[in-house]
Parts: sequence; structure tokens; C-alpha cells
Amino acid sequence: MEPDHLPRKGESDFQPHIRSIQRHRPSREECVNQGTRRGLYKDPADDTDEDLSDVPEDYGQSDNTKKLRFRLVDRWGRFCRTKAAEPFADLKWSDAEEALRQASPKDMHRFLNWCFKLERGKDGRRLKGYNKASALKEDWKYFRGYYTKVTKNPMSKEMGAAVRKGIRRLIDKYGLDTQVRDNTPVYIEDMVPFNETILQTREKRFHLGFQRILLCFYVMMGLFTVSRKGAMLHLQYKHLVVTLQKNPHGGPPVPMVDFRAEFIKGFLGMKELYWNSNTFSLPEIIYGVSLVFSPRVFLFAMLFHANAFEAPKMDDYYVFCKVEVVKGQVRILRDQPMSAGTLNAQLRSFSEIHGSLNALLSHQFRYGSGKMLDERWVSDAQRNLIMKHASSTTFLNHYRPRRHVFMQEHMLGLPPDKEFERAVTSISRWIDKWRPRYLNDMEKASVERDPELQAAIQRREDLADEYEHSQDPTLIPLLRERQQDVTNTRRRLQYKRRKEVRQEFSRKQAVIDIERQLSGSAVHDEDDREFSQAEYEMPPAQIRLVEKLLVVPTSWSLEAEWQRRHEAVEAIKERAAPGTAEAIGAARWRNNESIQPEREIEQEEHPSISAWEAKFQETKEHIQTAQKPLACFQCYKTSSQHQGVQRHFRTAHLGDCKCNFCDMELLHQMHLQNHAAAVHHLRT
Repeated sequence: MEPDHLPRKGESDFQPHIRSIQRHRPSREECVNQGTRRGLYKDPADDTDEDLSDVPEDYGQSDNTKKLRFRLVDRWGRFCRTKAAEPFADLKWSDAEEALRQASPKDMHRFLNWCFKLERGKDGRRLKGYNKASALKEDWKYFRGYYTKVTKNPMSKEMGAAVRKGIRRLIDKYGLDTQVRDNTPVYIEDMVPFNETILQTREKRFHLGFQRILLCFYVMMGLFTVSRKGAMLHLQYKHLVVTLQKNPHGGPPVPMVDFRAEFIKGFLGMKELYWNSNTFSLPEIIYGVSLVFSPRVFLFAMLFHANAFEAPKMDDYYVFCKVEVVKGQVRILRDQPMSAGTLNAQLRSFSEIHGSLNALLSHQFRYGSGKMLDERWVSDAQRNLIMKHASSTTFLNHYRPRRHVFMQEHMLGLPPDKEFERAVTSISRWIDKWRPRYLNDMEKASVERDPELQAAIQRREDLADEYEHSQDPTLIPLLRERQQDVTNTRRRLQYKRRKEVRQEFSRKQAVIDIERQLSGSAVHDEDDREFSQAEYEMPPAQIRLVEKLLVVPTSWSLEAEWQRRHEAVEAIKERAAPGTAEAIGAARWRNNESIQPEREIEQEEHPSISAWEAKFQETKEHIQTAQKPLACFQCYKTSSQHQGVQRHFRTAHLGDCKCNFCDMELLHQMHLQNHAAAVHHLRT
């Protein structure tokens, strides 16, 4: 006889338990308790008005991903309209999505080949075209996603293999570059001089000194947190936690700044890693003897400047905020983040001033810091967690520097020289302060003789002649477009020529240095070289800032060190104050004046009418005769360099309809720009 606790033949092990549960009868007390709970709580009704079909398929994806995908969708639509305009065209081309559903591998290959011929994109802007094979493959990836979205089915293996074969043919046909971009790392010994250049130079002007402080702090945060550019720009005050940590080694407490985890990955798309984000803690550590690379000093000064301590209403304000000119007034828009384009332009300008061959990219912080994490105290798991990589494959394919220096030492059995390796592989290897930043007159003349620019000028002149004869007002918008095409073509060719000159400088200078070395002279003879950059006087606030950040400790006592840091914070606050705009200084064409006695200087603080008239007449004569005027012909405001006058004119006078200097009425902005260039030598 089978035991009661064993299952009968054909029954599972769980059936006796099920039968026992079914035979259970709730007691009267249990029924009363369940009824009481039902009386206190009722389940909500299903009254939601959301429909899953109304949620976009790309909901939660990155804005950049959406933009790149839309670019391919727009191009496919333009391709379909082009095919539909052909004689005896297939009816499927009248509808872009229907054409995609019926598309063959041949149609897709012809579409990708057609993309190489496109010259204009959104709003008629010129396209730079394909130069890298990776760019073509990336567009194919987004187009394949668009195909899956329209057809509701993934692309078949046969179709994908056929199109990829055609892509390899297009890469060879148009000679695309198949090499990956150099992942040149940057280290702290590269960025400390870079921050010093940001603080000291006057070749790059800002509306506010606050913008210099922001850029210096961004460089520090990018290097210390190994974070992406998009995440850093969305850093808000609510992500910061400032505390005092008890020093386990004794002594006073250590100021700590914790960067909470939300900003690390949360703004790069709604991904799973968002919930496993990092928290970076930066204690007070000073690199070297200067305070140029001290995040605590810069951050505290910025927080005091914004009055952000104990201010909950500022939680959603951005640390790297936007600064722009609104109706002629410079304003700090703390509720808006700095744009990536603005950041890239500032890094590019200071890279050229610093003498770098290539512009500094924000991603280079991850190359150098990732290499240090890979070689030092962290494991692969912790490195992937810090850098937000799913596996080590991403680091090996994209982040590990591919320049190897130790092969010869390893083969000879010599110990590797780590310092030499960092010097050879870092961005500082190609730094040269004498690298030209601007084209000379001969190089500009060669650009003016370029056939492409001459053709654009001829098209504009032909249309201008037609407008002079017909006075047709409908030609004015087209004339503006032709003028803009000439300006854009000139700038593009000048940028291309300037890039060639900067690259040729490295080769020519290398030949000169080798010849000097072979002849026995110094490779860098500083006395015989003429420094191309002019000296620019810094305003008092900037001088004080540089002095307080670069000053070396005079005493190693604790009180003196804290006092040095407090003075640096106050200097940064003073430079970042709203009233410290980087005003254009006295014109350099007057810098040959002799030093006057103190009495005469005091008299000039309140000049007489005749002195003012003499100064006005001198400025007016300069505007009439100078090839690169250092004063504005509209308001007579002076600048220390011609580029400052151009920037001032674009900001303040581009909308004027009258030339105050010539007392001439002008109909359109294009006429004002032509008049400024032809008469006053001011190209805008």
C-alpha cells in the first residue's frame, strides 16, 4: 500500500499540496478580517488614457541618435523624390515608406552612392561629405534601423550581406579613410600649462571673466572624473555635495566635494547603467605648488559667486551654464547648459594659442585617464564601472592608446622609461608656441585666386548686375544668398589653407631642428626666433587672479597655506563678478607713447574739450588710413586687435541701417557688410 504522502501514479509532486489547498476552508474570523481590509482599501479602476501605440518608438533615446536617424530619413525622402521625377518612374517612389518596403539591395546601394553626390543639406548648408569609412558604416546602421521601423521586420541576412558588399565597393571607389582616429591621451602635466594659458592669454577674449573660470574647471573635471562631455555639461548644483571629512591621519578636517551619480549616465539616454552610476569624491589635494589645477578652489569660488550655498531654488541650475548677449547686454543664463559647440570652439581656440597641432577634444581626457586606470591600482571590473563600459572590449577597441614605445627596451632587456613614454604619447609632443594661427597676406591672396571662390564671386556679381538693371525686389533674397555663399566659401577655403599651413609647419620646423642638431647648434635657439604673438596687457583683476593662483608658498605653516587658498578663492570670485567684463583695452596703435609725469596723468583723468577732440580726431584718422583698423567706425570704440573690432561690430552694429562715419543710409545688412569691407576695411 502506497504511503499517503507519496504521489499517486500519473500525478506530480505538487498535486497533494494543491488538493490540500483546495480543501482548506477559511474560518469565520479570517472572513471578517478580509472584509474589514476590503472596506478600508479599494483597488483603483483602469481609467488610464495612455495608449502604447502613442508612445514613440525612439522614446528615451539620445537626442544625437534621433538627429542622426532623422538625417537618413530626410535623405531617403529626397532620394525618393529624385527617383519619382524621372521619366517612367515606378509608382513606389511616390511614397518614401512604401518605397522602402519594396526596396531591393540594388535600390539601397544606389541610395548610398547617391548620398556621396549630395552637396547641400538642411537649410541649404554645405555638406562636408564622407571622408572616413566609419561615417558611411554609421549611416548604414541608422538607415537599417529606419528600415526595421518601417517594415516591422529586421533586414534579412541575404539583403544585409549584399548591401555590405556594395559598401566595401563604395569605400574603395571614393577612397575613404579606413583608419581609426588617433586616440592621443592627455595627462595632468599637459593640462596644468593649458589652464595657465587660459588664465593668462589675451589673444582670446570673453564677454565675462567668468567664462575663463568655467573652462578651467571643465578641464579639471574632465580629467579627474573620466566623464563624457554631454554628462559634464549637464552637471547641476543638486549633484554636488560639499562636506568636511575627518582626517584619519590627524590634523584639520579635509574639505570634500562629492559629485552625485545622476549626471554621469542619466543624460546619455535611459539605459540600465543609469541606475548603477558612480559617485566621485574629490578631497583637497593640490598638484604641485600652484593652485591652477585645484578643483576645490575653483568650485568654491564659483559657488560663492553664484550664492549657491543653502539655496534650494538653485538646485536645477547648471554648473557649466550658458553666457550670451541679449539685446546688447551680457547675461549668465544659469538655467541653461553651455552648448557643446561653444565648448568645442573655446577648446579649439585655446589649443591653437597653446601651440597644439590639433584641437583638444573632450574625449581625450578618457584616453589618458583610462590608460592610467588600466595600468595602476584598479581592476578591469572597476575600470569598466568608472568608465561605464559593459566589457573590456570597448576599452581595448577605442580607448587604449595604440602608440607603443617600449618595444625596443623590452627586446634589449632594459627597464621601461615611464616618463619618456608619457612625453612621447601625450598631446604635448606636438606643442610649438610659434605655430602660426593666421594666414599672412600671401596665403590669403592664394585663397582669393582659388577657382571655386572666383566662381562664387562671379555668380554674385552677375546677379548684382541684373539687380542694378532691373531693380527687381524679388532678387534681393537671392542676392543675399549669393553673398552668403561667397562668405562661406572664402571662410572654408581659408580654414582649409590654414590647416595645411599649420601641418606643414611641423614638417618644416623638424627639418630646421635636425639641420641645427647636425651642425652642432641648439635645436631650439630662443634668442634667434621671433615670437609672433604680440604682448597683450591684462586687466588688474586678471593680473591678480594669475598672481594668486601661480604664487608659490612662502611658508609651510598650516595657517599660511589656508590663507593662500582663501586669497585664490577671492581672486577667482573677483574675476567672475558680473561687473568684470573683458572690456576691449586701449588700442595697440597708441602703445608707443612715452611715459608721462604723474601730474599729467592726473590731468587726463578729466580731459578738457580740446583734449577730447584731439583724441577723437586721432581715432578718426586711424579709421580712414588703417588697413586693419583697431577702432569701430560706428561708435569709435577701440580694441587692442582687429579681431576684437570684428567681434564688436557683429554683436552691436550688424543690424544698423546707416553708416555713422560716412552719414550714408543703407538698405540691407548685406549692403552694410559690403560697405564696411570696401570702405572701412572691416570684413564681417
